[in-house]
Amino acid sequence: GMRSSTSNTIFVTQTFCYHWTSPLQDTIAPLLKGYQVGLEIGDTVKACFCLVGRMYYLFFTGRTLDSIQKELEAAANVMTQLKQDENELKITILLSSVKKLRGLDAEASDKMLDSILASAAETRNNLSAYVS
Repeated sequence: GMRSSTSNTIFVTQTFCYHWTSPLQDTIAPLLKGYQVGLEIGDTVKACFCLVGRMYYLFFTGRTLDSIQKELEAAANVMTQLKQDENELKITILLSSVKKLRGLDAEASDKMLDSILASAAETRNNLSAYVS
């Protein structure tokens, strides 16, 4: 039914369309709703797409790094539980960047990003675009 496409519709409209005509801040709540609806209907892939988009937009809208870090850590746990490996990597990349900006584990963050890039290059995965 119509509800089964809700999470995907929210993801596409909020990440590809609305930010051109509305403040980016206005996409944060709908992306959370898309995540919640996706989980409710069992569409974990689209739910996680919404969650990843929300995490990046929180960063782009200038939220404090410590609050973003807490949300990213929670999101990474969700991705692990839902076995969303690629989405977890997208969260991990941003989390690593946030920690580095905060001066936390800079060397560990560098090693993690290098490992992600090497793995992405080896598997010809598009994740390297998130770090380049």
